[in-house]
Amino acid sequence: MRAFSRAALLVAGALSLAACASLQGRAPAGPPDEAAWARRESRLTALDDWEMSGRVAIAEGKDGASGSLDWKQDGGVLDFDFRGPLGAGAVHIQGDGDALWIKTSRGDDFVTGDPERDFADRLHMPLPVLSMRYWMLGLPDPGAAYDKQVDAQGELIRLEQRGWQVEYLEYADVQGYTLPVRLTLKRDAVRIKLVMDAWTLSPPTMAP
Repeated sequence: MRAFSRAALLVAGALSLAACASLQGRAPAGPPDEAAWARRESRLTALDDWEMSGRVAIAEGKDGASGSLDWKQDGGVLDFDFRGPLGAGAVHIQGDGDALWIKTSRGDDFVTGDPERDFADRLHMPLPVLSMRYWMLGLPDPGAAYDKQVDAQGELIRLEQRGWQVEYLEYADVQGYTLPVRLTLKRDAVRIKLVMDAWTLSPPTMAP
């Protein structure tokens, strides 16, 4: 990952993430409704198959990158592509919770069972990719304890899990669901901004 001044990174990331979002978002609001959260969590947990395209800006100290991403989730299997015009190159990730295969345009090619550690050490991209599968839907990762704040619709406003703070800034209506379209992940000096431009859902088949 190339090193940039903090000012340059923030300007570049802001320009990238502000460009041509295709979903009209709104901020979560209102007093917390835990019953609405329980209904929402149950409904979203049943969404196993979905696709999302968007943009991401990653900063850690003075290092950073921004680019586009495409994510396909097929049950427990994820297929993720990141294209970083600021020096991170292209990254392809495929696999499940047991092992992920990572290949980059710079020649990296490896399998990992601890992607967050290996992304930070080997690619200098501190992405909590296995938990992001859930966080991007507006759900906690079921594999770890968490603390949360929800709004009047049961949508997450804030989530703290695995040492990360996830702030949900905007939601949009997508195929009968409300899904995040703008969020920020923070841990120590790491800050990740995500903007979702498009969601495609394959809702679970309902029994007759």
